[in-house]
Amino acid sequence: MRNCVICAGLAIAATFGSTAQADIYHRETIPNFRAVSIAYDALVCGIWVANESNEVILLSTFGKELRRFDTSMRMVRSLTVEEDGILIANGWGEFRRLDREGRPIDAPFRLSDTLYDTEGLHRDADGSFLVVEDDPSRVMRIAPDGGVIMELFGDSFDPPMTEPQGVTRDPYSGNILVVDDNEGLNSLFELAPDGRVLSVSPLSEFGRDAEGVALQPETGTLYVGFDSGNALAIFDWIPTEITIDKPLDRGPDCAYS
Repeated sequence: MRNCVICAGLAIAATFGSTAQADIYHRETIPNFRAVSIAYDALVCGIWVANESNEVILLSTFGKELRRFDTSMRMVRSLTVEEDGILIANGWGEFRRLDREGRPIDAPFRLSDTLYDTEGLHRDADGSFLVVEDDPSRVMRIAPDGGVIMELFGDSFDPPMTEPQGVTRDPYSGNILVVDDNEGLNSLFELAPDGRVLSVSPLSEFGRDAEGVALQPETGTLYVGFDSGNALAIFDWIPTEITIDKPLDRGPDCAYS
């Protein structure tokens, strides 16, 4: 039987107060698999995974390893999908573009002068980037030219999001999903595009130290990577509310579910 996060105990309810919790149902967990950053790629119907090493791994949507390659970056801390491949970051301000076979597209560069401790990265439908950092705790939208379009500080949320680690966006509802690790609430935050907190769902029942998050929007399949928990958990997820008038571009249909 699937476990529903909204059935949390009284201790958790006291921590989160009156904040809503999303409809999120646990399907399965892939153990012994470190995933600090993950991104869904509809073009190859798979999940790209960074495990805080020089490698990047491609999984099928049901967790089978399809490909892995050396990125020539000493450590990949976060990644996202672009039209021609993937964009990776080392967490110290350096970014690099690779094609889907691991070949460099361009030289290392800085995405923005304001970015250093990049923990999570998501390229949005309009070409801008959602970025999370944990020192200070903030969620940002960065323009393709590196300018800061939006900056939200997690410490100001209710409840506070003190250690954001991974970020993605649901193209149907428009909502932004951020995971907060064990130094914070070890939870999934669901945000409206303007930063309003829609729901906060505790994840400690399913793993320790949530650091990566990705969504397959066609099926509502949510992937959460747990760092020190060394696991990748798979959920069914339903948005709390619709916050945009028109769905975003979600890319090609995935052949598998």
